[in-house]
Amino acid sequence: MKKKQLKPEPYMMNRELSWLKFNERVLNEAGNPRVPLAERLTFASIYQSNLDEFYMVRVGTLMDQMESSEVVRENKTNMTSKEQVKAIIDATRELDIKKAVIYEQLMGELEPQGIRIINFNKLSGKEGELLETYFDNEIAPYLSANIISKQQPFPFLQNKEIYAVALLATKGGKTKTAIIPCSNNVFKRLIDIPTRPGTFMLSEELILHFLPKLFKKYEIKEKSLLRITRNADIDTETIYDEDMDYRDAMENLVKQRKRMNPVRMEFSRKINKKLIAEICKYIHMDKNHVFMSRVPLDLSFVFAIQNYLRMQGAEKEKLFYQKRSPRMTPQLKEKRKSDRTD
Repeated sequence: MKKKQLKPEPYMMNRELSWLKFNERVLNEAGNPRVPLAERLTFASIYQSNLDEFYMVRVGTLMDQMESSEVVRENKTNMTSKEQVKAIIDATRELDIKKAVIYEQLMGELEPQGIRIINFNKLSGKEGELLETYFDNEIAPYLSANIISKQQPFPFLQNKEIYAVALLATKGGKTKTAIIPCSNNVFKRLIDIPTRPGTFMLSEELILHFLPKLFKKYEIKEKSLLRITRNADIDTETIYDEDMDYRDAMENLVKQRKRMNPVRMEFSRKINKKLIAEICKYIHMDKNHVFMSRVPLDLSFVFAIQNYLRMQGAEKEKLFYQKRSPRMTPQLKEKRKSDRTD
């Protein structure tokens, strides 16, 4: 009887996939019950910002290599750039599922601490009226709605900014696409519910709910929030010339970095595949780089929640790591004293 030949396991991992494993360990800390609850919020936000930077630089580099006529292979696993990007996208989808579970876990553990993030459907009638007034007075005046047409081309979508996208229907049955920027330094992102201390709503969710007020002549068929991540990997040697002023060269580099091709697009809700394909066409991106997220598209609001918890007094200190102040070592203290006496 012949012995079954076992296939040898690879002893090296691709660098990019190894980095995703590292970032998964950061995400695991967000779900670790031994870590103070408020600090776990920080880990969740760090995980997301890490992933953004990874797509901007590492995935951006791989996609640049894919445009080359020469097939570039990674020297550890012999994977091509295209194979690496596909593996990264597959791994990211798995991590997104894990992130959603951990986020729900965090939100559930925050409720007993008096913190809730809700959507408009969970508001009472009176609370809905209060937020509608707030939207009309504090948010709507600063919004710029764009309906895509021959006269109004598709707008440039800024890197890591949140937008509301909607499929509009005219009375005649024609459909149009609308884009509204939701990021603004004028109004707060985390909106307090006046009747419920510790209860908040994200401004982009409020904007999405009141889209009909911005497009009164249209029927809104579908709507979602979206966020794109752009390639930010630029080779400085290709743009720098010895005859140029270095400061001007860096200024040009930063400008170029903001306008490079997208490498990832995230939606907060499932929408029409035709609409997704249309947006991908406008921004020149492969539909395989589209992700659906069950978690807010930008987790930086968790730091505002931490600040709110700190303001609640000493009883919330257990939710944070113990504050430790740096001290000078005794040896240095003694040396400084001796230096002064000398």
